[in-house]
Amino acid sequence: EGMVESCMEFLRICVEENFRDVVVSIKASNTVVMVKTVRLMAAVMEREGMDFPLHLGVTEAGLPEQGKIKSAIGIGALLLDGIGDTIRVSLTGDPCLEPPAGIEILQDVGLRRDFVQYVSCPTCGRTCIDVGGIMRRVQQELKGVNVPFKVAVMGCVVNGPGEGREADIGICGGGNGAGLLIKKGQPPQKVTGDLAQILIDEIHKML
Repeated sequence: EGMVESCMEFLRICVEENFRDVVVSIKASNTVVMVKTVRLMAAVMEREGMDFPLHLGVTEAGLPEQGKIKSAIGIGALLLDGIGDTIRVSLTGDPCLEPPAGIEILQDVGLRRDFVQYVSCPTCGRTCIDVGGIMRRVQQELKGVNVPFKVAVMGCVVNGPGEGREADIGICGGGNGAGLLIKKGQPPQKVTGDLAQILIDEIHKML
């Protein structure tokens, strides 16, 4: 409440002086505080008829491993509420890591769609192919591809066909080195051999 009132004090002056060239940045290093503060800020501005753009970010979020998680929670929660106009992922270290992290957040909340979406399952007792290895090869092959496209790599035929049908293309383990190749709108096709390369070749045909 104190952060919001302090900010509103200056915004009211801007309004009185008819100065509109303002972006509101109200941050905290605590993710919960940041989210609650920005939500309150948005509500108070709306109540007072202000439409200044809001900048989102968890400030001083820490090293990339921790900072990306904190930022995704804070920024993502607000974007899903429909709040926020600009964002910044604040990471300790190389600033070149910040834009990709921000782009990932925009992708995962559905505000950016020009990218390849990847779906893969966790490893369980039913897994019969190298899910992680296949997915890493696919992601490396498609690095830099900016089209709306969804790829699924699943470890078995229990969840695989369902996820595969939701994707543009998918592959799931079928046992004994075989797999099921699934394309949207087509019946599954049994394939054998280098499953990663088979999937990559089929993706290139589709793209």
